[in-house]
Amino acid sequence: MSIVQIMTHRSKLVTTLADANLASLREVFAKARFQHVPVVEQTNRLVGIVSVKDYFRELSPVMDSASDPSIAVFMRSRKVHQVMITPVITLSENSTVKQAAALLLQHNISCLPVVDEHRHLLGLVSWKDILRAALGKSATGA
Repeated sequence: MSIVQIMTHRSKLVTTLADANLASLREVFAKARFQHVPVVEQTNRLVGIVSVKDYFRELSPVMDSASDPSIAVFMRSRKVHQVMITPVITLSENSTVKQAAALLLQHNISCLPVVDEHRHLLGLVSWKDILRAALGKSATGA
């Protein structure tokens, strides 16, 4: 099965820029319930990825000792490029679900961006997408 059949396509993803601040990610993680946000350039070229775990790992040292106003200042001053994971392990649109599963296990990660030959973001596949594919139609019906 092709990865394109199960991935979340670019049009449904929320992305961010490397120079965006962490405060801009707060709403994405809180309201959209995304676990990963791809980091792209203006041209849609993938340069990194930020997970909700990366976000909270960055905030955790200041959460215990800082006041709400100082946390807000911290979140506005820290940039996504200071937190994002790079380089990113990716898949091509010609990859299979089996190849994606093998990479997720090999690198102990939970998602893989799908990119074209110029590293332009096409979509994202997560371990949940792979499980849904393995379960077939019963994943949506149960």
